[in-house]
Amino acid sequence: MPSILIVDDESIFRKGLRKMIGGLDGDWTIAGEACDGHEALDRLEALAPDVLLTDIRMPRMDGIQLQRLAASRQPGLLTVVVSGYDDFSYAQQSMRQGARDYLMKPVEREELARVLDRIGEELRTRRGAERRAEAGWQARPEMRRHLAGHVAEALLAGRIGPGELELLEQMGASFRHPYFVCLVINLDKHSVGEERYRSGDPSLFQLYIQQFAQEMLDRHAEGISFVLSETKVVALVNRPTPEPLRAGADSLAEMIRRQISSLSRLTVTIGVSAPAEGLAGIPRAYGEAEIALLHRLIAGGDCVLDYAEVGGRRSAAGEAARRSADRLEQAVLQGAPASIRAEAVRWVGELCEAARSPEAIHQQLCKLLLRCYELAEELGAASAWLGGQDIGKQLAEVCAISSREELSERLQELLARLAAAIAQARAQRERDPVASASRYIAEHYREPLTLRDVAEAVYLNPAYFSNLFKQRTGETFIEHLTGVRLREAERRLALTSDKIQAIAEETGFAHVRHFNRVFKSRTGASPKEYRERMKGSAEARSR
Repeated sequence: MPSILIVDDESIFRKGLRKMIGGLDGDWTIAGEACDGHEALDRLEALAPDVLLTDIRMPRMDGIQLQRLAASRQPGLLTVVVSGYDDFSYAQQSMRQGARDYLMKPVEREELARVLDRIGEELRTRRGAERRAEAGWQARPEMRRHLAGHVAEALLAGRIGPGELELLEQMGASFRHPYFVCLVINLDKHSVGEERYRSGDPSLFQLYIQQFAQEMLDRHAEGISFVLSETKVVALVNRPTPEPLRAGADSLAEMIRRQISSLSRLTVTIGVSAPAEGLAGIPRAYGEAEIALLHRLIAGGDCVLDYAEVGGRRSAAGEAARRSADRLEQAVLQGAPASIRAEAVRWVGELCEAARSPEAIHQQLCKLLLRCYELAEELGAASAWLGGQDIGKQLAEVCAISSREELSERLQELLARLAAAIAQARAQRERDPVASASRYIAEHYREPLTLRDVAEAVYLNPAYFSNLFKQRTGETFIEHLTGVRLREAERRLALTSDKIQAIAEETGFAHVRHFNRVFKSRTGASPKEYRERMKGSAEARSR
């Protein structure tokens, strides 16, 4: 994704730009910041950003000098200049030096989005031409790996854009079919050996596995694979029909596992998702493959775990324990603490009576908690339940318990937290999102709020929230936010002797000039005139 270096001698302005850019829909990365031209030149060399967003007037070296020197050091760098109303002649000079656009201070979010959209399109067009001009680049495995890594995050997070789609097409992964199956391939560290793993480069193991996976995809299916972490490789299989991948010894996942095992001293465990439709379904498929892979704690390593199969497995430790597990799940969903405690004690007792070994108890415990994790994910409560901790770590901690009493207490604690997290998630969804958004704005209007910030606070998609807010209130998000800020500013102008600049900053306006302009357009008077008018009215009433 394209990157930006922000240059301005005012830290508050740099912070405001960073916040605005982070809230835009485009996939932009802030490469860094600089407080003047000298620092910017050093950072350009270290960071090599795609875009330079610089103020015109700065100490030591102004924006025009910076632009001239930066162009000589980094050909192809695109520059956008920012200037005040009094600096427009400087902006004209900068445009003659090759700047792509200019923004007037204070920068408006919509204007910034317009400029960056156009710059982003220019970068995508340029990069596409460069890739096409490079002879035989599709056949270069290092280029393929680099591009795969670039789009991996966007694919799995559901944020794929036109630029990433173009990269995929250039790689030969055009995704011409409507369905996807996700494979998460996990290296079994014990097959490497602790000493060998620590002495080598972990990324080389993943690269080795990814090459095997891609070879199998190219020979037997359609799709793309990429390295996800030091222990995982992800493969996306693109399919014309919604049928699951074949199970058994001739399945694609099993062929990948056998190929790696037979040609190396490595073993892997593979989680396989159910089919998902469209690019929007890829995050769900990835989550299912991850959940299937978690059953490695139960099944052991060096195997293929299918989400459809592991999700339907039942306990073999006794029918009574199975019925207790069902009752325990219902108690969690109902949010009944007393029932959770009673059913947890009963379940652990029946499980321990029926199981033939401690390992069997831990297997059933993992199955129960993984089912709870799936419920939490479905209801949007997983993060609150685990406090950001990985479910795998929780399972490992639980499986280290050897006392029946301690196991029962730990289970009660976990499930009581889960019930509370589910209840909180339900309450958040059931609240009026527009009323919640209005309260959130009233509490945070002093901050550089964006529509995305408020939408996330009420758990809605930004586009949907924007339409819903306008329908319900009759005004846009920006109009409402500005109204809240101006009403507070009017109150303080009328009732306090605070400086106008302080009122502007403390009611959420990035710059006093912007505050003056907006205030006058809404009230017909400048802040100073409004204060004098209100003071005169108060004196007249007191006579």
